[in-house]
Amino acid sequence: MSIKHALLVLMLDEPTSASQLQTKFEETMGIWQLNIGQVTQTIQRLQRDGLAETAGTTVSSNGRTVDTFQPTDLGRELVAQWFESPVTVTLSERDELVTKIAIAESRGLNLIPLLDIQRNTVMAELRALNKSSRDLAETRNTQRLLVEKRIFELEAQARWLDRIEALEQ
Repeated sequence: MSIKHALLVLMLDEPTSASQLQTKFEETMGIWQLNIGQVTQTIQRLQRDGLAETAGTTVSSNGRTVDTFQPTDLGRELVAQWFESPVTVTLSERDELVTKIAIAESRGLNLIPLLDIQRNTVMAELRALNKSSRDLAETRNTQRLLVEKRIFELEAQARWLDRIEALEQ
């Protein structure tokens, strides 16, 4: 996940302090949290790269004066490009399950027990996610998005395991 892009987006509406960005991020993302160190370090990098700038100051909830930040024109362009670009996963990305199956196959091991263990785990997780999804609002909230994505990934993995089992040795 690109924290820098998310923070730039959260700065778009108004100049925002580091702690306000942390709060906005956590409110938006729900289960994903950032510590203030991650936020301030990311802001420093954004400034270094010419993507964000200090916009002024504000008084924080504890009474201290803190800097606020906003995206530069370059930062706004980057946000637009980010929303217009697909998220891709490369074929060369390492996958532990593929590695395990390939190594087992190269050693002449019986893949059926390995595939069955994986399939049983996938099906158990699918059942749990489907059950938990019944209690989620039918909206595009972060929790719903994560659960739905994981369900589809697990369904695809189950189909893939069936396909691998059907392939010749």
